[in-house]
Amino acid sequence: MATATAQALRVMKVAGNSRSVEEARARVFDFFKLACRSLPAVMDIYNLDDVVNKSQLRSAISSQIRKNSHITNAKW
Repeated sequence: MATATAQALRVMKVAGNSRSVEEARARVFDFFKLACRSLPAVMDIYNLDDVVNKSQLRSAISSQIRKNSHITNAKW
């Protein structure tokens, strides 16, 4: 079991810091698109259909992104 975990950790890649504000902005948009495309699957996995709808989740993700829109240092 420990070797499988170690092997999985070696395979995983962590994205580095963005080189510029423009690159960071593009990565945020890519993340937002991916998150929005994943919402139906997330809602199915966690049975969220009775609690919240897709537009509310999309709005929550968007508000979290907007909360950090003041950041201008891409290395942070």
